[in-house]
Amino acid sequence: MGISDSELFVELCRGETDWVSRLIAFLEQEQQALVRGEVLQLENLADDKSRALESLSEKGRERQQLTQRLGLFDQAAVRAWIADKPEACAAWMRLEDTLQKALVLNQFNGRFINQGLQNAQQALTVLKVAVASTLGYGRDGSQAAVPIGGRHLGSA
Repeated sequence: MGISDSELFVELCRGETDWVSRLIAFLEQEQQALVRGEVLQLENLADDKSRALESLSEKGRERQQLTQRLGLFDQAAVRAWIADKPEACAAWMRLEDTLQKALVLNQFNGRFINQGLQNAQQALTVLKVAVASTLGYGRDGSQAAVPIGGRHLGSA
């Protein structure tokens, strides 16, 4: 006797939830490294996160193939299908909750990084002004150019 579609759905959701949980662990480590300013740790975590995201994507594709085969093309259809399947419903809800937690952590880390970039840009601007004010004026009476790069962070 083979595995039912419902049992397969539960298995796939649980596998996907496991990978999201691993991703959450990496995001939490990333958050700590960001707070402590541990750049090398961030580099290592980026590789770990990338591998976790690849595996998570593969698991998601497997689940999506099953739901498409069952004719379930959106969340509303999935919810209707699992409504009378308590184990499938629990696995789906756990997956959704875990995904939401990962999303919140990732957004927090992104905001933290963006704030750091803004602070660095402001510091560079202050330093450029300070350097320019100490250089005095050129022969033509104009203020001397700042001898550091003029490109802004994030520009090409």
